[in-house]
Formats: sequence, C-alpha cells, structure tokens
Amino acid sequence: MMLEVKNVYISYKKTGNRFKKEKLNVINGVSFSIRAGECVGLVGESGSGKSTLSRLILGIEKADQGSILIEGKEVSNWIKANKGQMSVVFQDYTSSANPRYKVSDVIGELLHAFGKKEGIKDKVESLIEKVGLPLSIASRYPHELSGGQLQRVCIARAISANPKLLVLDEAISSLDVSTQSQIMELIYNLKDSMNMTILFIAHDLQAVTHLCDRVMFLQNGQIIEQVASSNLSEVQNEYAQRLLHSVIQFNA
Repeated sequence: MMLEVKNVYISYKKTGNRFKKEKLNVINGVSFSIRAGECVGLVGESGSGKSTLSRLILGIEKADQGSILIEGKEVSNWIKANKGQMSVVFQDYTSSANPRYKVSDVIGELLHAFGKKEGIKDKVESLIEKVGLPLSIASRYPHELSGGQLQRVCIARAISANPKLLVLDEAISSLDVSTQSQIMELIYNLKDSMNMTILFIAHDLQAVTHLCDRVMFLQNGQIIEQVASSNLSEVQNEYAQRLLHSVIQFNA
C-alpha cells in the first residue's frame, strides 16, 4: 500500500479567547488507504479539513493521534529516506515560484536540491515539453507567464524527481475554466505515463470525478463515504448525495 492514514486526529486552539482552553477539532478519526498507481480524489466544502489533511500527509504537521504510513513507514521517516519521492502542487502558483528565478531555474530547483550535477539542462527541457510548454519559456520569469503556464511550470517542478506520490492541493481552483480543463488533461496524461500515485484534493467534484479512480467525501473532518468514480450513483450519504446532485444529474 502506498499511503495509509489510520485513525488520525488533530485539533487547534480556538482563537479569540485567551482565557479558555477550548480546541477546534479539525480532523476526527480519519482512516483510508491508497494503492500504488491509484488516483484518489478528496472532496469537501471549505472548512471540511482537506488542506489540514494534506499537510499531515506531507509531513508539514504532526497528528495528535493516529498514524500516517507511506509504503509501511511512518511519514517523516519515509520522507527522510526517499527525498523527492513525494511532491506537491499547491493552489497558489504565484507564491510557489521564486520571482527572481527564470523558469529553467524554477523547474530545476528540486534537481539541484537533491544533488543532481549533470544533465539538468536536458532534463529541464524535457520537463518543459512534457507539460506542454514551448522551450522558449525557459528564459522567462514567473511574472511574464499566464496563470496556466505558471501552474504547468509548478507541475513540471513537482514531477522533476519522478515522485512516487503526488499531492495536488486545490491545484486548479485558482485558474479559469478553460485553463482548468487543460491542466486536468495534463495531469490525466502524466498519471498514466509516469505511473504516479495521486491524491487530488479539491472542492470541484466534476474535476475529481473526471480525473480520479475513487472519490472520498470529507465533512467536518471525517471521511463520510468513499466510492469508485464509476459508481457515483450508488452514494448513500446525504451530504455526499447533495454534493453530487449539485453538479451531476443521474438518470432515474
């Protein structure tokens, strides 16, 4: 199993009253697993805990209870032993790229960080072509690119070290509809060609169902239902049904 999340909890202190020690429960006993090569979508409304869960999986935060395992190892230990093998693309592409770097430097950033010495120029050019951009873009700066182009650059950087696990945290939500479609098609093609395991976190259910093998619904920090994308009409939970019927009309 590539990723296993087992009975994970996390809470934060409530702000606004320094005299009370109340806590806000954000993730409440979440458990799920993702097989190697699988693409799984995590959907839920704003405030449901999606981004908090992604930070736990990425090792940015630590759970209060429970465990997160990658290939059977605790996440922080796995990351140390497998540098560059888990990568992420965030929603805010404008702050994800150093504005002082040229595109070639942005894409090659991880390769340099992980000690690659030779062939970086050729690798970067290959990545630029893989994400559907012209090679001429290599000498430009982030502010000279459109939103879609810059997010492609961020994706190129994310896949530069051939990661086993790719987390897409609202990676298309800041883009316009036509650009979203192009980025989704890019991710779909990369998923097949690179055999990556992908966790696609989004509030856009249509994007998730188009891209993913399986969909998990998160509400109030809990996974309330999960189902294969091909069996969405079989969803039983009322909240999940409401999300589905807001974007998809099923035939009776």
